[in-house]
Amino acid sequence: MLNENEQRTHSYYRLIGWSLIALSILANAGMAHHPYISASQPEAQIEQMAQIAGLTMHVHGLLILVVLIYVWLFTLYGAAKNTPIVWLGSGLFAAGGLAMAGAALISGFLAPAMVLGAEINTAEQLTIFEFQSRLLMQSNKVLANAGTSVWLCAVICWSGNLVRDNKLFRWVGLAGLLIGTISLFIIATGKWHLNVKGMSLFVLVITIWFCALGCCLLWSTSIKKF
Repeated sequence: MLNENEQRTHSYYRLIGWSLIALSILANAGMAHHPYISASQPEAQIEQMAQIAGLTMHVHGLLILVVLIYVWLFTLYGAAKNTPIVWLGSGLFAAGGLAMAGAALISGFLAPAMVLGAEINTAEQLTIFEFQSRLLMQSNKVLANAGTSVWLCAVICWSGNLVRDNKLFRWVGLAGLLIGTISLFIIATGKWHLNVKGMSLFVLVITIWFCALGCCLLWSTSIKKF
């Protein structure tokens, strides 16, 4: 029979496992509907940004909610494992989640608010608007790069713990180490641009690993211990 601590751990594993799978589907659906600007001229960009402002806010609001739930789930994961390296990964993930949420706030709310409230009737106003747009874009880029890098470091920490577990968890751990180190290297060299397509690819890659971890956690709870 499972003791009280084992029962609590299994409850955490079931909650985390199913939630990771559901959130991964939701995150990729959100990124699939992520709007982007295709116009090249400033006036056309402003007009297009105003047209998609509502969708932009809804998509980024959803993604911020997903990020916050992920942070909560991996805090529970840290509590369930209760080892220093897993807690380190959970702490890194929380810090990366704040950076990701900040990037989403800029793209999803600050930028649309700036466009909808802008008065652009002169060349000087257009110049100011372009400067503000570049400032927000660079801020978003810095936060997105920081968030993705820290999340990959968290995956490496968790995977370092998993490779010492049983066979199924070990394979997930090895995959996480490969995904984390290779992705970090590509981002560090500047060859992985975190625009809409690049971020969509990142979300797909990391959520596939999340789903694999979730499936392992669910599998482990199906094994009865007497």
